[in-house]
Amino acid sequence: MSVYKDKRTNSWCYKFIYSGVQYHRCFKGATKDEVIGFECIAKSELRKSNYDIASDRHNYTLSQIIAEYKEYRANNYARPEEFDYVINKFYSLIGNKIAEQITLADLEKYRTFRKGKVKNSTINREMDNIKRIFSLALKNKRIRYNPCSELDKLKIENPNKRFLTKQEEIKLLKAANPIMRTMIILALNSGMRVSEILNLKWEHIFFQQNYLVALNPKNGKPRKILLNKMLKNELKKFPKISEYVFTNPLTKTKYKNIKKTFSRTVERAGIPHITFHELRHTTASRLNEKGVDILTIKEILDHADLKTTQQYMHTPRKNILDAVNVLESY
Repeated sequence: MSVYKDKRTNSWCYKFIYSGVQYHRCFKGATKDEVIGFECIAKSELRKSNYDIASDRHNYTLSQIIAEYKEYRANNYARPEEFDYVINKFYSLIGNKIAEQITLADLEKYRTFRKGKVKNSTINREMDNIKRIFSLALKNKRIRYNPCSELDKLKIENPNKRFLTKQEEIKLLKAANPIMRTMIILALNSGMRVSEILNLKWEHIFFQQNYLVALNPKNGKPRKILLNKMLKNELKKFPKISEYVFTNPLTKTKYKNIKKTFSRTVERAGIPHITFHELRHTTASRLNEKGVDILTIKEILDHADLKTTQQYMHTPRKNILDAVNVLESY
């Protein structure tokens, strides 16, 4: 039977073979009769267009669409090789199949391989990168359907976000060396990513105009960050060793990774564990507590999606209590 119900997703699907190629698609919320109709339309369109997957035009393999994606990424992304390990592992698991023949089962094969090794949130992020391969192939008309479009994201547990309190900040700054201290102040007063901080150059800081320019590591696009008085004073007194603001005084080269140094600073400060990235969360939290609207916070943190900003928003208990007390006088 070419139309069936997927027990996992509770959706009606069709699956049929045309010219030696299997076509498979599921439809959320559609009835069985509707899917039967969709299948008839799909078959009709294939016959009408004389679509031949075996022809040179449509006989693209996984390796070919990956090669096109990597070329596109090299020309449009600041860190094109960042997720190569995901793409290479996916290819090794699936093999060099015809791109049109890759199904949800192939995608699940990769997810099964990664489950138990990394968090579900990491798997979702990796699947987003795999999806981009097929999205570009679809755009370039190498395939007619993106198999990732029917893939639901794995459920993730959202632990409570870690925010740095003012008391913890005082202890952290006291325990930090001069370079790390300035990095922490910069992070808390700008919301900059650690990669943006490490790649910051003196030529990107405009003291008279009270702003600096940070480069987004994901797309290489510059963004303007305004300097408050504290941050401006901190940077003005910071020693200039090289073109990069944060330079190792011994090697005269920029720092590439500060994870261990920051971790040791946290230990010396005697505060609960926190990562450098969570200083960015702290910036969002503090802006939220001071009543800054979420769209402004989104712009400051350079989030592409408002949902990302919402993850870092929380309502202080005092605000909740004040809101409840308002009801007494209504």
